[in-house]
Amino acid sequence: MDLIVEYFSEMRTSHRSLLLVGGLTLFFLIENVFPFFRHDYNKWKHSGMNLFFTLTTVLVNFSMAFLLVASTLWVTDNEFGLINWLNVPIWAQVIFGLMLMDLLGAYLAHWVQHNVKWMWKFHIVHHTD
Repeated sequence: MDLIVEYFSEMRTSHRSLLLVGGLTLFFLIENVFPFFRHDYNKWKHSGMNLFFTLTTVLVNFSMAFLLVASTLWVTDNEFGLINWLNVPIWAQVIFGLMLMDLLGAYLAHWVQHNVKWMWKFHIVHHTD
């Protein structure tokens, strides 16, 4: 188990990219061989549009990753943030940190995209498929 954790924590970017592309390809093929629903539209045109949105998302995420790394290093070096105020064991810090990241980074952002009119116009693409 330690080897698996070590591999994924130190995974090279090329391996991550291969895992992403391989996973998308695998599930695309499974979905086409064993479809859950039959649709009356051109699946290849639809898939091309989804691929476009996936690639733009990947480009934005890769280009903004430096902000995440830089801010994480700064927070760690300066012992800044809510978790550093808590005098709890590391396992509790991990659980609290994950819950906080999920609330602020996923749920709250998704809620805002649903409730702010101009953001909804971009976000609706995520719900049209």
